Amino acid sequence: MPILTHEDIHQHYEVYGSGEPFFLHHGLTSSCEMWYPHLPWLSRKYQTILMDARGHGMTTAPAGDERYSWEKMADDVNRLLEHLGIERAIIGGLSMGGGVSLAFALRYPQKVKYLILCDSAGTGVRSPQMQVPSEEMDRQMEAREQMVQQYGVVEQGYRSIAAGLAPKPVLEDPVLQDEYIERMSHFSVNGSIYASRFVMRTVVENVERVRELTMPTLVVIGEEDALVPAAEWLRDTLPNRRYAFLKGVGHATSRYKPEAWRKAVLDFLDDLGQGKDIRSEVVL
Repeated sequence: MPILTHEDIHQHYEVYGSGEPFFLHHGLTSSCEMWYPHLPWLSRKYQTILMDARGHGMTTAPAGDERYSWEKMADDVNRLLEHLGIERAIIGGLSMGGGVSLAFALRYPQKVKYLILCDSAGTGVRSPQMQVPSEEMDRQMEAREQMVQQYGVVEQGYRSIAAGLAPKPVLEDPVLQDEYIERMSHFSVNGSIYASRFVMRTVVENVERVRELTMPTLVVIGEEDALVPAAEWLRDTLPNRRYAFLKGVGHATSRYKPEAWRKAVLDFLDDLGQGKDIRSEVVL
């Protein structure tokens, strides 16, 4: 089990295959396992690099708001790539991982060959249903944190399903419900509290500089995702991007519409490999 230690953070990471380096960052509540279904095709062509973010999976879960931010997680990615001797890579992520990837691109643009932003958080752009007054958000988050501290993260997962707050595919499929609870069982209390706070309450530093990012970028979003406005903002702001709109799916496109997600990513990378202009919009 490879571990990279920095200060008091023991960061778990995994590397598969060989070829061009391709780093993928998971979303909130998840871990490296998020990408396991895609490893067979990823690792055939790419050196696929996965990492459990701080507060997630087998990585240390420190306490304190000051230990979690888009920039700290981006620096964790940079530290891992330096440890592996990688100077430049394809960088991608989903949800929280998309925000971390965006933060990484803003901090280390010279290290990003291509950028892949899926269902990305961190832009500060929200749909109307997510625009909760700050006082109400604070109240909701405080109640959730008290419940997690008292009953644990798994109980939070069961209550999310019961309240209809889990992803739509999970609500409709008992097998996916079991998988959802299993994932939550690997999410720490500290991660649940402090990582959730920064994801919900903060934006990527200097996010207005997105228009300065010139590397080829793929923006992926599901039709039913509340983060569609954020993806549209990225679509309209990034100068060198492809926008992939996945029909009939909400958040976590790589998990709940894997074939369409795979096609979006592979077509983007294949077109770049053939020297094609990737600036376009596709519906899958």
